[in-house]
Amino acid sequence: MRVSTFVFLVSAVVTVCADENNDAWQAKQIIPNAAKWIDDSYAKRQHELGKIIGGHKVEVTQFPYQLSLRSYDNHICGASIISTYWALTAAHCVFPQRELRTITLVAGASDRLQGGRIQNVTRIVVHPEYNPATFDNDVAVLRVKIPLIGLNIRSTLIAPAEYEPYQGIRSLVTGWGRTLTDNGLPTKLHAVDIPIVSRSTCASYWGTDLITERMICAGQEGRDSCNGDSGGPLVSGGQQIGIVSWGSTECGGPLPAVYTNIGHPKVRQFIKMTTGV
Repeated sequence: MRVSTFVFLVSAVVTVCADENNDAWQAKQIIPNAAKWIDDSYAKRQHELGKIIGGHKVEVTQFPYQLSLRSYDNHICGASIISTYWALTAAHCVFPQRELRTITLVAGASDRLQGGRIQNVTRIVVHPEYNPATFDNDVAVLRVKIPLIGLNIRSTLIAPAEYEPYQGIRSLVTGWGRTLTDNGLPTKLHAVDIPIVSRSTCASYWGTDLITERMICAGQEGRDSCNGDSGGPLVSGGQQIGIVSWGSTECGGPLPAVYTNIGHPKVRQFIKMTTGV
């Protein structure tokens, strides 16, 4: 798998006015091909579930590490600030290689359509072992030219190597993803509190071949991340422990959502060696 490196553009402070109808997240909830038949099976049996993703509106003042990742000024994914010059997201959000001039981050905004500060990206690095077929090692980092410091703009701690969340602990996921499985993105930032699901339980749903040690699972019926949240932070105990990766097309249904496991040595070493964090 290639590592993508690009030349920087200049950062600017502007008001964000994205076209609500042109957001580039429009594809269905990202899911590995091998998981689709499992997802379809549950969707047929549970079609009345998963319509409401039980979160609430929040302000970026509470989550100043939250970023919106944009392509041609349209929201495609979430991301998080992990240091003055580096942001963290999912590899599938920036893979395959995109032209750097098309990619920006918006920091310090609660509203997806206005406010905040646009940060143009100088470099994108995808985990060299990212597998787009299975979403294993689904992590990438982005470097910016202008420091990620300012009003409602601040980094979050990330889990150390070998950190492994235990079943049932509470975690919080934030983003501008769908709040219903059949509508558009919300304008305001949302958050939802969800429990960690054990890897063995998660694998019993999705299959042992799909759920690797580079993944953690979380969620419960009616409480979930969804389309548009990919790449965003999963936080517990004051540190980011996961990155929104993939899940069912029936967001909030019986199938747990899957997150990149930041504490796994392969993931954590990649972040450390690339960013110094």
